[in-house]
Amino acid sequence: MSALDAGLQVRPALRSLRSAGLSAQESWFLVGTSRPARWRLLEDPAGLSRWLDFLSVYGMKPRDIQNFLLRAPPGFLGNTTLYQAGSVVTFLKSLRLSDDLLATRVLCVWPGLLGREVEAELRPVVGFLMSLGLEVADVGRVAVLWPELLMCSVEGQLRPWVDYLRGLGCTTPQVADVICLCPHLLGFSPEEVFGGVLRALEGVGLARQDVARMVTSSVAFLIAPSASATVAAALECLLQNGFSKEQVRELVSARPELLASKPHDLERSLRFVRETIGGDTATVMGCPLLLAKPLGQALGPRYSFIQKRGLADKYIAADGISFEVWDEEYSLKLHQEAATEFQEELKKLGIYEGS
Repeated sequence: MSALDAGLQVRPALRSLRSAGLSAQESWFLVGTSRPARWRLLEDPAGLSRWLDFLSVYGMKPRDIQNFLLRAPPGFLGNTTLYQAGSVVTFLKSLRLSDDLLATRVLCVWPGLLGREVEAELRPVVGFLMSLGLEVADVGRVAVLWPELLMCSVEGQLRPWVDYLRGLGCTTPQVADVICLCPHLLGFSPEEVFGGVLRALEGVGLARQDVARMVTSSVAFLIAPSASATVAAALECLLQNGFSKEQVRELVSARPELLASKPHDLERSLRFVRETIGGDTATVMGCPLLLAKPLGQALGPRYSFIQKRGLADKYIAADGISFEVWDEEYSLKLHQEAATEFQEELKKLGIYEGS
């Protein structure tokens, strides 16, 4: 810092930071002696002042400005023109991003976006995503979830990743769903994300062509948090609870979403089937939905309803259980109760016209 002029550089730069709303402590934290690379912020006080005005105009609060400057690459402000940055902001706002989200969730996280070329770098990424079926608003939401996506190379990162998913059997709409739900996965190589899942499935005899059939009904097992470990744990749980490899293959082929379940949840559902319903392994094999549906949100309430209505003998028989029928009966009950409640409200208002 001794190379900087205190009167012509340091003090004017610090005054600009204070004018932007940063406290003295925040300003010194930003350019403190422990961060030599940040001293470059002080080299051009006039340029720093223009950048601070620019950031303030686009809705950044003092804390946002501090985060932006902390994350900006050294020399970024001097190497990027405000015209270029303004072009990027205009383009990003065309993705229907509000000023608040743009400032706090995108630019503060990846300041380097303001240095990208709109036509050569940003527009091709957005165009590629829209070619997969994403709407403009979808691209904006993805950018908020993982701004680094806009920094990716179409040919170097995005296309190979999409081709890998298609090779697993995913349709284009499914690929789009994966990107919308888990855009951060694009920051890893496909093999790193999905290789462990495929190896775990191979361990129970499921090859790639089997996986291709499974993803036609669900991709949940591919995008579960820590997918490789999650799938391996789900398979191990089923094997340890009395299912053979052949039965596990049949179960997960019929209901791939089982592979995204936590072992604790699978064990709770199995105990419920065996101890409360009185079923066994054959019961589950006859109706895999008994494990696929959440116990507290779906299986338990519907079973309770069947019991209270005295329908257990009708729908819980020796030849298996039809969860679909449970669901149909339960949903019909809810619809009837809702209709009755609505009619009563209309009667109270004196506008019911029924008999």
